[in-house]
Amino acid sequence: MAIREFSPEGVHRLKVAFFNELPEESIESRFKERGFVCIKCTESELTDPSFVSFLDAVVFSQRPEKRTGLNKVLETVPLLLNNDVRVYIRMASDPERTSGARDKVVDTLLRLQLPMANITPEEWSRIPDQRREREKAFLAPYVYLVDASADWSKITHVICDRPAGGTPNTAIKINGSDYLANGDLAIHRERLLLIQRAFHDCDELHVEPMIDGLSGAPVFKVYAKLQHAQGALPSNWPYLYFVKLGPRKTIADEYDKYVGRAIHHVPFHLGPRLRLGRCNLGTSQGILVGDFVEGAESIRDCASAGRAGHAIANLFDKTLGPWRKQAHHTKRSLKEYLGKKWLTKDGQEIALPPKRAEIVRQLGGIPDVAPLRKVFEQIGDHAGAICGPAHGDLHAANVLVRNGDAIIIDFEKMEDEFPMLYDPASLESGLVMDGFVRDKRAKNAPEELLELIRPLYTGNALIALTVPYHAANPASWLFDCAAQIRTLSRHAESTAGQYALVLALCLIRKGCNPDPFEPINENLRAISFVLGQSILLDLASMLTVQARTVCRNETCSERIA
Repeated sequence: MAIREFSPEGVHRLKVAFFNELPEESIESRFKERGFVCIKCTESELTDPSFVSFLDAVVFSQRPEKRTGLNKVLETVPLLLNNDVRVYIRMASDPERTSGARDKVVDTLLRLQLPMANITPEEWSRIPDQRREREKAFLAPYVYLVDASADWSKITHVICDRPAGGTPNTAIKINGSDYLANGDLAIHRERLLLIQRAFHDCDELHVEPMIDGLSGAPVFKVYAKLQHAQGALPSNWPYLYFVKLGPRKTIADEYDKYVGRAIHHVPFHLGPRLRLGRCNLGTSQGILVGDFVEGAESIRDCASAGRAGHAIANLFDKTLGPWRKQAHHTKRSLKEYLGKKWLTKDGQEIALPPKRAEIVRQLGGIPDVAPLRKVFEQIGDHAGAICGPAHGDLHAANVLVRNGDAIIIDFEKMEDEFPMLYDPASLESGLVMDGFVRDKRAKNAPEELLELIRPLYTGNALIALTVPYHAANPASWLFDCAAQIRTLSRHAESTAGQYALVLALCLIRKGCNPDPFEPINENLRAISFVLGQSILLDLASMLTVQARTVCRNETCSERIA
């Protein structure tokens, strides 16, 4: 059992509210033994933030004679969940033993887009993909469905064993709160409540925005001044955290993967340290809070300055080592694992934005994805892949370097079973994309930059591992990094050329990112596409030559025979 301090303060919140039906006295006494007070509530009270914020839980009871009677009052649930109030719904018994009563409640919860727990596989499958969390996950707060067969004693244990967190600190002073603003007022209010819950034990916060990634979840530096608490060291010096706000599923998935996979495998000093007690979820939004990694720089900056050698070795040997040691051969091909990477979230084939397509033409490329996808599927279907746990989004901004150590962040896209080549290919393509953002050639002479690095991205170069370059080449840092990454990744190939294939996919995906960018980034994404295209066309040509050679050899053998 985890260490817990026994304190006269008891539970954070004391009141459990009941709508429609109070439990009998013997059950109330069980709540009292656990430090809770049972009260009856009305619908209007459940819309009052001052009333809701001090509740631990609300129990709604469905009446057999009026199965749709909860439909309207359940519209108060978002406010409850945003305040971390636990919500339970007791289903009415059905003499005909059908699921009709339960179905009406589930239909309402799905319509209101509320997170649910203790649901059946069929009910879970009805949740849209963009809101569907891990099956059988119990990441509170949620609406917990209590079957009609469950008695009050069981409900009592469930409620008392899952208490709410601290009451939102609405009095906390937030300097820089304008940075938290969101165009959607409802989302802004929910995120503000998440901040007040996460830092309920603080007097003051100072918020500074950080450069956002592409996930749609803004990240902030937050200096928090803690309240003086019993047993704690009094101090006016604020502690520095990172805070990530975003859609509930995005935050829940990343939290889930961090707790279930990263915390037990990534060495403590080589990954983010989440403050699990400060991470929270609401109805539609969520918040992650962790220790800010001070004194670090992105591997992009480290690499372009020629200082990434030790960090890259550390990344694959130490940081990702526990995952990479789980590598194993599978019968599934790269096509089976990575085929969906050629599609958008809507199931459409990825494509170059029109403006970027024109840049690709100017660079000598062909802005057509379909034939490239066909080449990938043909070559990628020939052999099984070596797989294991993978980060899934190891671009150059998700690897930080401090004193030679490589620290990985952002576990949102982590995969339990994925080609081991994907992470190194993502890193190399990320260095191509991000490593030249300060190079004037990327903005003013993209053709010149392309020619500087093109020798690295041919089929022969990728299979040969190293490519000679002139010491005066301003892109020499990329040649060094690429050679090191490819050497460290060779063991993850089941057949020669697989790394080249995955790298081509990563480069093409970066080129097809639909978001608009500054001109310099538009040029770099076009360059990435051209390089990925070049690799695939070279691989296709090499396979054609090999096939002809085999055919000639067979013909000669037949003649000799």
